[in-house]
Amino acid sequence: MGKGDSKEFVIPISYGSTETIETGKWSSRKPQTQRLTAPCQEACPAGTDIPLFVHLVEQGKYAEALATILMENPFPGVCGRVCYHPCEGGCNRRDFDEPVSIQMLERFVSGIRSRSAARLRQADGGPKRVAIVGSGPAGLSCAYFLALLGHHAVIFEAREEAGGVMRWGIPQFRLPKEVLKKEIRRILALPIELRTGCRVGRDVPFAELDRFDAVFLSPGAELSASLSINGQNLESVWTGSEFLERLNSGESVSLGGETLVIGGGNTAMDVARSALRLGSSVTVAYRRTREAMPAIRDEIAEAEEEGIQFKYLVQPSFIRRTPGGRLAAGFQRMVPGEPDESGRPRVLPVEGGFLIIEADSVICAVGELVDLSWIPEKIVRAGLIDPGPASRVYTGGDASRQPRTIVNAIASGKTAAICMDLSFRGIQGPDVLAKIRAGNKGSLSMAAYLQARETGVWPEAREVVPQERINTLYFEKKSRAKARKLGRGKRLKSFLEVNLNPDVRKALLSASRCYSCGRCNACLNCYYFCPEGVVSVDRDQCTRTADYDHCKGCGTCATACPRNAIEMKDLS
Repeated sequence: MGKGDSKEFVIPISYGSTETIETGKWSSRKPQTQRLTAPCQEACPAGTDIPLFVHLVEQGKYAEALATILMENPFPGVCGRVCYHPCEGGCNRRDFDEPVSIQMLERFVSGIRSRSAARLRQADGGPKRVAIVGSGPAGLSCAYFLALLGHHAVIFEAREEAGGVMRWGIPQFRLPKEVLKKEIRRILALPIELRTGCRVGRDVPFAELDRFDAVFLSPGAELSASLSINGQNLESVWTGSEFLERLNSGESVSLGGETLVIGGGNTAMDVARSALRLGSSVTVAYRRTREAMPAIRDEIAEAEEEGIQFKYLVQPSFIRRTPGGRLAAGFQRMVPGEPDESGRPRVLPVEGGFLIIEADSVICAVGELVDLSWIPEKIVRAGLIDPGPASRVYTGGDASRQPRTIVNAIASGKTAAICMDLSFRGIQGPDVLAKIRAGNKGSLSMAAYLQARETGVWPEAREVVPQERINTLYFEKKSRAKARKLGRGKRLKSFLEVNLNPDVRKALLSASRCYSCGRCNACLNCYYFCPEGVVSVDRDQCTRTADYDHCKGCGTCATACPRNAIEMKDLS
């Protein structure tokens, strides 16, 4: 403005309140709090609400965090130690720096002393009676969730103790027995009847199960798969399950100076590491490459750390006794070929390639089979129990068509319990289960089912938050907390647990790294960035509200939300 110009600046100033001016009517777009599914929860077969329990740990609410896990998984202490933790593979933070240490946090929470008991619901029309065969992770989980839903389960267990593979197939240095017993006691404190030393098909005819309203079959894989080679029945040749069972029973086991373990799964790793602790030098022989081994990566790495030797791409051909009384195992050398139906490379023999490995003991850990001899033939198909959709018989764990892991067995028990309850209530159809899925990989949410059961309102499917929807500008790179481990020297002299409990500092550090994908955790970004000052946040309840009478719908709060927990919607 030039000198002498008659125009003047006018600055409007109001000395009164502007509340009467409903500026919110200028736009129909308003911020809505949304609750989406985090990819870690989708990846967890048990459907554990991981962002919620991790947030509660960060807040120091450990008992509430434990209750959150127990809503979906009755074995946090077990899974905090031996789960293959697919949740961490799904963590959105993996592409930013490293995944959150979810398994470590679950283990930390599992050790919390809490008097809070699970709240039991009333069953429509009264409780039903369900027979459960097998007290492994699937059977115990099914009984647990049935109890939460108001039903009564009777578990038939052939052995004298409950636990299945958790009790007899996992060594003490990975899963201390007191941890397992504590979690089983918590389950059996519910209205559940356990009959041990009672084998269905021998002590109880299968037909007697007809007097129950439903039956859940989870017998577990008790039989060892055969190598089908000459010499596998020689003295000092063990099966993996036989060796681990004797060890977990407290029996004295002598292997000699050198042990050869054949196999590449979790049982093979448990066998090899156990043999090492018995004073034997151990070699593991596997027919494929290291990358194709089905064992948990951490277990392979720990076996290598402890000094176990590995021979890859060798196919067992025979076992024979040497003139000196030792065992000699013959192997055909192999090379990788084209991928098979599992996606792993096929292995092809190398012409003239042969290898002999001598040892004092050989342990064959090449897989386990389910004994189906006592099961009616009409519900057995392709070596598994398959009752059909209209049956009162359900199945889970190793006897069903699913990955043979503890967390998958837990998930199968939960699914069966929900399906039974739906059937008792006269509700049918796969569409019902789709409404309570945690993502798109089949995991079910018991919390969602209980809410629908009590309110009569089924939830809508929630979108899974992809990594690109996380605003990483609001996060700093932080190293992943590493588990404390027993020193190598102490490991090999005992069966003490290798991975030690995290302290509070590590737990809080781990929890602070969580993005809390798709869930408000009261970070206050929306409050700080709102230009109109119309946002308020309840930090205790992690809820956000906006004054729609004065919200102009600019969308700044949604843009500033780091975790995609706010969306702009047209409310006109």
